[in-house]
Amino acid sequence: SVGLLALLLSARPRPNLALGVAHIHHNLRGEEADLDEAAVKALAKSLGLPFVRAKLRGKPAKGQSVEEWARMGRYSALERLRKEGGWDFVVTAHSLDDQAETVLMRIARGTGLQGLAAIRPVVDRVVRPALGFTGGQLRQAAELCGLSYLEDSTNADQRFLRNRIRGQVLPTLERVLPGFSRRLAALARLAGETPPAQSPGIAILEDGTVYYECMALSALADGQGLEAIREGLRMARGTLRRITERHLRALWAL
Repeated sequence: SVGLLALLLSARPRPNLALGVAHIHHNLRGEEADLDEAAVKALAKSLGLPFVRAKLRGKPAKGQSVEEWARMGRYSALERLRKEGGWDFVVTAHSLDDQAETVLMRIARGTGLQGLAAIRPVVDRVVRPALGFTGGQLRQAAELCGLSYLEDSTNADQRFLRNRIRGQVLPTLERVLPGFSRRLAALARLAGETPPAQSPGIAILEDGTVYYECMALSALADGQGLEAIREGLRMARGTLRRITERHLRALWAL
């Protein structure tokens, strides 16, 4: 994030960006998280930038991972801070490395072609301009601009799948297939540029339940049927997170 801030500062005055710094305290790491927040606040003050913060409350729901809970809470808090401050966008520092990790995770869990797009550059008011830079390049940008940064200790916690992919899987693949991470990120970009399959438009949402006309479903080819199931789930849940090809095919078979 500090590396992205360095790039945004370096881009001014063309375009003339009005910048602020937001920090989300996830309430998971005790004193270490408090120190991180203080460091971010001090960095913003040293640069003469507005600083806002939010602290997450509560805990994951039953069956929900800590990562998913933290992600949902983080984006909800950032959107609230954006609206309260009158900002146009939330800008996050997702990197090429993050993109490669996400593509691998989605392949492992079973995803469709659209799922390969992984982390999208723009979603509503969230913009991710650093997807073409590696984490090392962003850290270098911070150092070249004289900005200090901290490493989140949880990034080394091997209990989390993403950290195992980051620390073990991708380095091995890079040694065997140099440039593999960049090719994964390129695949995500191409998938994001590919128009989604035309939805059959036959899913009906009423009072939180999705209905299909059986005759309409039976007339569909497999690919169209899977897209119809995907459409209905998206309407009912608002997202396809944690939905894999196995789920879609099981519903289509039913």
